[in-house]
Amino acid sequence: MKSTITLLLALSVFTFTFAQEEKEERTQENEEETTTISFKGKVITITTEGDTDTTIVINGDKDDLDEKWDVNLWRGLEFGVNGYFTDNDFGINSDPANVYLELNYAKSFMLNLNFAEFNTRIGTEKFRFFTGLGFRFNRYAFKSTSATLAYDETNIFNGTDSTKTFDKNYLNTTYISAPVFLTFMPGNDPDQSFHISAGAIVNYRIGSRLKQKYVTQDQKRKDIEKGHYHLNPFLIDASVRIGVGDFSIYANYGLNGLFESGKGPDYAPFSAGLSWSF
Repeated sequence: MKSTITLLLALSVFTFTFAQEEKEERTQENEEETTTISFKGKVITITTEGDTDTTIVINGDKDDLDEKWDVNLWRGLEFGVNGYFTDNDFGINSDPANVYLELNYAKSFMLNLNFAEFNTRIGTEKFRFFTGLGFRFNRYAFKSTSATLAYDETNIFNGTDSTKTFDKNYLNTTYISAPVFLTFMPGNDPDQSFHISAGAIVNYRIGSRLKQKYVTQDQKRKDIEKGHYHLNPFLIDASVRIGVGDFSIYANYGLNGLFESGKGPDYAPFSAGLSWSF
């Protein structure tokens, strides 16, 4: 009898132990194990459930270079000096045949309002392409207080008016501009990264006028004469930009002349200044 009871107790203990081990194995089989690995800016998550169910998820963290950057390199405001080279040696105000076109560079400037931009990466965020649209306003301030720019059907010429002494003598031009640029940004943060861009800007003239202020018979007068003045309808600039974050310095050099060929002197326009993108 005792042997029978002992055998039954042993069987009960064995059955209980086996059931517990089987329960633990089932629990372990259903338990999820998660492993996280960081590699080259990516977060790789490996989730294992049981012996056969494995899931691998690759996500980018905040420093992930594959995350799309919000970058503006064109849209914004620009301000600088503008003028034109009067000879092939990059001289300014060095054309004795056309002294009336000499500029006062202290008052000659450009203001650009760039209102649209398309910017995308090329393979990686560090190499980018951008284009867009903008308005360009140029002021060419003439040094002469009596000579004025005039034109007929064939050319431009000196329209001196000895009866007037100009306090202001400006040629103002307005263009719509479209850039094509390639950019290199070596940093990991677009808001603080150094960048250098090179490309071209195509400008189409949409307006031009001569603005003059003077005093006659003790009265202040202002004359505004709209006209094309044989200005090239298209200007194409080679351009380079260097900066950090939202601020850049830029330099533009005209690949064609300011005036139409054969209707004015062969002057190459240029400009340089500061750019603030937003």
